[in-house]
Amino acid sequence: MAAPRTHRSALALYAVLLVLPTVALGVIQWRHIEREHADELASVPRDAEDAARRFREALRAEVDALLASESQRGVAQYANYYCPDSTPEGEVTLLPTQLRSEPRPTGVLGWFSFDLAGGDGASLQVFTGGEQLAAERLAELRRASLELHDSVRNEAWLVASAPVEFGAERLELPVRALAASRAAQGDEDCIEAERMLLANPVRMVAGQFQLRFYRDAQGEPRLVAHRHVRVDAIPQLIGATNCLHRVSEGLGLVQGFFVDLGWWAGVLPREVAARVLTKRERFLEHPEGSCEHCADYHADLWLIRDMDVSAAPQDEAFGRMQIAIDTTELDARYRSRLWRFFGMGAMLFAALGTGVALLWRSVEKELEQAARTENFVAAVTHELRTPLSSIKLHAEMLQDGWTTDPAKQQEYYKRIVRETERLSTMVERVLEKAKLTSTTAHPTPCDLTELVDNHVQQLLNWRITDAPDLEFELAEDLPRVWLTKEALHSILVNLVENARKYAPVDFAKPGATPIVIATLATADGPALEVRDRGPGVPKAQRQKIFDAFYRLGSESTRTTRGTGLGLHLVSLHAASVGARVLIEDRPGGGSTFRVTFKPAPANA
Repeated sequence: MAAPRTHRSALALYAVLLVLPTVALGVIQWRHIEREHADELASVPRDAEDAARRFREALRAEVDALLASESQRGVAQYANYYCPDSTPEGEVTLLPTQLRSEPRPTGVLGWFSFDLAGGDGASLQVFTGGEQLAAERLAELRRASLELHDSVRNEAWLVASAPVEFGAERLELPVRALAASRAAQGDEDCIEAERMLLANPVRMVAGQFQLRFYRDAQGEPRLVAHRHVRVDAIPQLIGATNCLHRVSEGLGLVQGFFVDLGWWAGVLPREVAARVLTKRERFLEHPEGSCEHCADYHADLWLIRDMDVSAAPQDEAFGRMQIAIDTTELDARYRSRLWRFFGMGAMLFAALGTGVALLWRSVEKELEQAARTENFVAAVTHELRTPLSSIKLHAEMLQDGWTTDPAKQQEYYKRIVRETERLSTMVERVLEKAKLTSTTAHPTPCDLTELVDNHVQQLLNWRITDAPDLEFELAEDLPRVWLTKEALHSILVNLVENARKYAPVDFAKPGATPIVIATLATADGPALEVRDRGPGVPKAQRQKIFDAFYRLGSESTRTTRGTGLGLHLVSLHAASVGARVLIEDRPGGGSTFRVTFKPAPANA
């Protein structure tokens, strides 16, 4: 028993050595997948911040482009009239401002200009371009401009000694252009009459456009871009006609335009988002909304703060937006890795399991074969020792003259011959097995009933009972089958011997019936049956008993003689001619051994 345990222990160790590295590699791969997914999720905040940076830069560029475009307008053009630069020297031409005729740029609601040096809003001018606005909308812009006037009228930049604003430019403007910008309808002749006073340029300081957000008296949000323009006093115009005197003491102008909030906080961000954001970067115009497949982290966008817009602290949250990263692709990639991992794991474990199972079955078969071989050796040893001992004993008795009775001597000679035939049969069966496993049979069409009938007398002569223990039921007119005489002889003799050995007929017992040998037609073809009244064969062992050297029980406790080759030879001979062997329970008790042969064609 030590050897089987050693084989099983070695197999278990081998299986462990296969499974453990596989499990370790699987755990390492699993941790790698998890770590890679965690790293990808950790990069989401960085990706969101990078997307928000690109968005801010693009949005700021659009707003800066609008401010730069408006900065190109001359200071003198924010007025009802202006004097073109192409007007000959010394002459004055008043043309209506282009702010009343040109189309408004995208994002601009209207322009305005007023003079703070005058102290009231009488100088307010509002321009809406070539598109005519409804009176209500125009009144709304005028009201918003007046509110802006009131909010900036006390700023200190008007004082001549005040420091120049950061980014402001010092300019020189022809006096005639300045006078034209402050002119009213019909002032052209008045200015022309004083053109001798308009020769020298006037100095001024023009600031950069600044964005301011506020809420008007009705609570409506407003975004305005405005700049300060400070014009120095012009002493030579003091005392001149009224059309020139109004600019003699200098000007404090506030010029600019109202920005369309629907464009600035709606259309423009959406256009920028569509242009600069990638497929997985989602623009959330309303932060209270949700992105179903976005990560928990979002990068905030604050239009007021990010665009350097001056506003009251309570208004800084206006226009808050978010950039989120859609993690659908990350999640899909993660699931795909998991599916591949589990798929490969399942395939690998299936392969390992199959390999270990096959190896286990192979070891079990080898152990079974070793056990059968051990049984065979024990059986052969027993089978050889018994006849040899009998032969030796009777030969010595004859040699030493223990008996002079001719009848007794004849009995001893018969015993020696019978035991010699028994030894010869064992040797022939071993040789027959070797021959069947190394050569190919050549069956021919034969009459099954005829071949069985030819063995009737021989089988009856080999009985071990006084009365015949065999009964024959041979069908006539059976189709011819593929068979050889050697195969039929071995199959029939071994089946009958097996029945006599394990189910001997004892006529001393009431109801004893002989062993039945029958030929018959079945649905699968002509068949040979040997039926006994023995203990039967367990279903779990009905295939194993046809293996070489396999015998039920153990050689140490078995009482029947044999080597475990008889039924194996039956199986080999049946296979050599294309027949099939099976065992069934016999009605009333016992077993039925059936060999079904292949029918031969009628013209064979």
